[in-house]
Parts: sequence; structure tokens; C-alpha cells
Amino acid sequence: MTRVRAFILFCAIVATSSSITAASVTRLRCEYLENPIGIDTTQPRLSWNIESKERGYAQTAYRILVATEKSKLLEGKADLWDSGRVESDQCINVLYGGKTLQSGEQCYWAVRVWDIARGDTFSKPAMWQMGLLSSNDWHGKWIARTTDTNSKPAPFLRRSFKVKQPVKRATAYICGLGYYELHVNGKKIGDHLLDPGYTRYDKRDLYVTYDVTDDIQRGKNAIGVILGNGWFNVQTRAVWEFDKAPWRAAPKLLMELRIELADGTVQNVVSDETWKTSAGPITFNSIYGGENYDARLEMPGWDAPNFHDSKWAHAQAVDAPKGKLVAQKMPPIKATEEFAPKNIVEPKPGIYVIDFGQNMAGFVQLTLSAPAGTEIKMKYGERTNDQGFVDQTIISEHVRRMDSNQQFQVDSYIAKGKGSEQWHSRFTYHGFQYIEVTGLPTKPTDKNFRAYFIHSAVPVAGTFKSSNDLFNRIWTAGRY
Repeated sequence: MTRVRAFILFCAIVATSSSITAASVTRLRCEYLENPIGIDTTQPRLSWNIESKERGYAQTAYRILVATEKSKLLEGKADLWDSGRVESDQCINVLYGGKTLQSGEQCYWAVRVWDIARGDTFSKPAMWQMGLLSSNDWHGKWIARTTDTNSKPAPFLRRSFKVKQPVKRATAYICGLGYYELHVNGKKIGDHLLDPGYTRYDKRDLYVTYDVTDDIQRGKNAIGVILGNGWFNVQTRAVWEFDKAPWRAAPKLLMELRIELADGTVQNVVSDETWKTSAGPITFNSIYGGENYDARLEMPGWDAPNFHDSKWAHAQAVDAPKGKLVAQKMPPIKATEEFAPKNIVEPKPGIYVIDFGQNMAGFVQLTLSAPAGTEIKMKYGERTNDQGFVDQTIISEHVRRMDSNQQFQVDSYIAKGKGSEQWHSRFTYHGFQYIEVTGLPTKPTDKNFRAYFIHSAVPVAGTFKSSNDLFNRIWTAGRY
């Protein structure tokens, strides 16, 4: 059968089967994720849903096709795996059974299902991309700005490089502990927050994969990474004693940027001592304590190709964490809802309490214009006291203050004094409904603050609504 005839047959199957059965195969998932990249399971589990307008539709058989290119899949050429027709109603966690998969390999797949009474229907193509399957696939070193676990400023790291040919594909693999933020050519990559996910770092460390093909350009390029402490280097003492964790170390980075060029060659840009590093405007960050940011210390263009980093130090090569390096195969944390203030009160002159009307996990984004050096503090809490101030009494009992200056659930921003400024914390989150704000040069309005609800971005599976308002509120509370 020629490719053209195979393609026509494929289209005909999709068109005729859908019209006959009024069914569709949807939500194709690999390892529970839709179109994931960075899968390090050599036999990924494949799942799908079936939606039908007809009652009683039931899958009685399936056939999975997997190919190295989407065009091959559409031509019916399953050069990685053709399961053949399998008599089964299974549509969850079908093990891949084709050729051995390679690091970084892209896999396109589709599934055809049958109902004994209504014929067959074919899904639209989906894909997954393999991660790095062996420690030998990592060519870089673990690097850091310092090995001092008590150092307060968040490390900024950068590396400039040149690409001499058009880019066919570029993939970034990164593990930044405890948290990282990845930038390429002056732009943050992705919308993940608080990556990578928390683990026992002496047992398992997660790396994240990004497709950065559209972000790498021919000519000059630059990578930038900011590291946060997260749960890896807890500096705030509390009853849980994470400051004594066996894995504790200063923030560190391992990164591999694999650039496939138009002529088929590969250029790797990896973390090593050629990277440059510096402290920056994030002067403190702590899961419990909060985050302090001094905008006067910003370094415009620090993540861009033409930035002059001659005053930056070279990164240090450091020991790898003891945990096994594995792919992060779960929905990332994202900001999914925004809340404007419901009420602003001033219980004491110059002290403002903002109520967002909803208890949540997340952070507040501050927008203001203020003279350079103005420090604004935001104290987070889930309740207020009789005088109207934020009350942290119950939760703060778990903190073991090393000194009177040890902060808890407080974000601080120092203005640079250049027009409208906007900021939110990067490497912490808070449980709150209220914030208590001090240091504002003028009385705030609801335009100065926005609260963001952040959580693991698991797709919503269903909703609940009843005639009982209490039940509705309980369901809502469970979501936040």
C-alpha cells in the first residue's frame, strides 16, 4: 500500500467511524499526562477516554499505533509499535510494547477502538517525548554560587553561547534545588511555580524538561537560572526541624540543553564552571519565612546575551545530591485563579489589612509607585484578631525563632523608585485570606493588590453544586 493510499484510508476511518458510532476517543494520556515531555519510563502506560452520544457504547477491542514522526503516523506507518487488534475493554494503563525507546525520542501515537455493535473510531494523534534515561546522558556538573547553607541571597547563574546554524529542536533538562526559575534570552520559560516538586532529596531528585526550540536563536544566546532554597535548604527553624534535614545543602543546579541543528549535529550546553554567578535582588527566601526583594539591586538584562557579566564570579562545581535523578511526571504547580481585594481596612494609621474573601494557598502580587528605598511589608494570615490586625498566633507557635528578626509568612519589597512597579514572591507560598500591609506611601486601593491561588494543576474532574449553601462552601473549601 502506498503512503498516499494509507493516508486516505486513515482519514476515511476517522470520518466514517465517527459518523457511524457518534463516538470519539479523547484525552490520550501517557503516564497520566497529556502530551508530556521528559518521560523516563521505558515502558510508558497509555490511557484514553471514549465519549459517545449513544447509550451503551462499550469498547470491545483496541489497536495502538506509535511512530517516530507525526507524518508517519498519519500515513499508517507505526515504525515504533503496532499493537495489532487486541480484544479488550482496557483503556487505562496499557503498557507500551514496541521498540526500545531512546533518550529524548519523540513518539507520536493514536488509538483505534471498536464497539461490537457500532463499528470503530480512531483518535486524533497525541505525543510524548522521552527524557534522559541514563546518568551517562547528563554531560554537565552540579554547580552553585556558594556552599554556605546560611547564605541569604538567592543565586543568579548565567551562561552565554553561540549557535551557528538554524535550530531544528532544542530541549532543556533542568534540576535546580530546592527551587529554580529558568530563563532563555531574557524570558522566563514556562508557567511552572515552585519547581521541582518536593521529595526526600537524599532519595530522589526531580528534573523537568522543556521544549525551548522557539526560544533558541541562531547567533548569540543566553541561559539564566535563579535558585531558591525551598525544602532543600530550610533556613527558618520550626518544630518540624527541616533545618536539620539529612539532605540539606545550599541551592545547586544541574542542566543540560540539547540543541539539534539543521545539519543533524547536536550542540550541548551544560552546567559547569564556565557559568557565571552573582547575588541579586532576592535577598532572602524561605518556605516558612517568606521572601524579601530589593528592586534597587535588579540587574537589567542579566538573562540576555549581551549582558556584561565580567564582575560576576565563576560558579563552583559541587557534590551531587545523594538522591536518584528522575523525571518529574506530574502536573506542575501553577497559579490558576486571581482574587481582587474584597475589603480594605485601616485598624491603625499606616497599617492596612486587605481581605481577599477566600482562604487559599498562594501569594499576593503588589503593584505600586513609590520613592526609591520605600519598604513595603506584607504579613499573611488566615484570621484577624479583635482589633482587626492579622493574627498569626496559632500557626506561628510552630516557629522556633533564632532571634527577634526571624520573620514568618512575611514578604518584603523595597521599591526602586522608577514609575509603576509590580512584584510577587518566587520561592515561597502562604496560607492566607488576609494580608497586613505596612510601609505604603499612600492609602491603597484594590488595584494595588491581587491574590493568586496556586496548586498542582491537576485537571478538574468534576464539580458540585446543591441547594444547600453549607455543602457548597464545604466543597469550595476543599478546593482551596
